[in-house]
Amino acid sequence: VMRINVFGPMRLIAAIASRMANPGAIAVISSRMGSIGGMGDGGYALYRASKAAVNAVTRAASLEFAADGLTVLALHPGWVKTDMGGADADIDVATSVSGMRRLIDQASARESGRFFDYTGTELSW
Repeated sequence: VMRINVFGPMRLIAAIASRMANPGAIAVISSRMGSIGGMGDGGYALYRASKAAVNAVTRAASLEFAADGLTVLALHPGWVKTDMGGADADIDVATSVSGMRRLIDQASARESGRFFDYTGTELSW
């Protein structure tokens, strides 16, 4: 879980940051389950820890690359009807993706280092 959810984004950011246009945006897929401030129940400790860690990576990268004109933000795709989310999830893939694409397209330095869901609602770390 840590390799995919933390080390993957960490390595990808390092590999592409110097190749990004200025201004540019990097979006990291997180989950509200990685929000320590928003945690209201238990369970899924390893998954939660991996998403909290990728949130820290996102925040650190936003500070590291701010002078280069890069916006780095964490996005929660929502509870999506996928193999992982299941049939009872709230939204379909198209809704999640279109919302996240809109956020990425509109991202500016003001959003850098912050955590949003696919609707644009800011989430607590």
